[in-house]
Amino acid sequence: MAYVILGTCEKDDVCATACPDDAISHGTVDVDGVTYDQYFIDPDKCNECGTCESMCPTGSIMLDLDLTDKEKPYQKVNAAFFAQ
Repeated sequence: MAYVILGTCEKDDVCATACPDDAISHGTVDVDGVTYDQYFIDPDKCNECGTCESMCPTGSIMLDLDLTDKEKPYQKVNAAFFAQ
């Protein structure tokens, strides 16, 4: 399990600053022909503490188990950023 940043991310660095595990990074990644420019959570570093979720001003961070079917592709997007 890990937290996931959705496409509604407004690139506010408060989540990255608050993360105790330095699991959040900003950048771009192309997945399935779409370029995402946002913050991403490394699923291997995330300790599921929830600090990022509580600090996000747009509610763009969710635990992967809570994602709707429409939001689930963002798991792939976040993982792809750290796989590149």
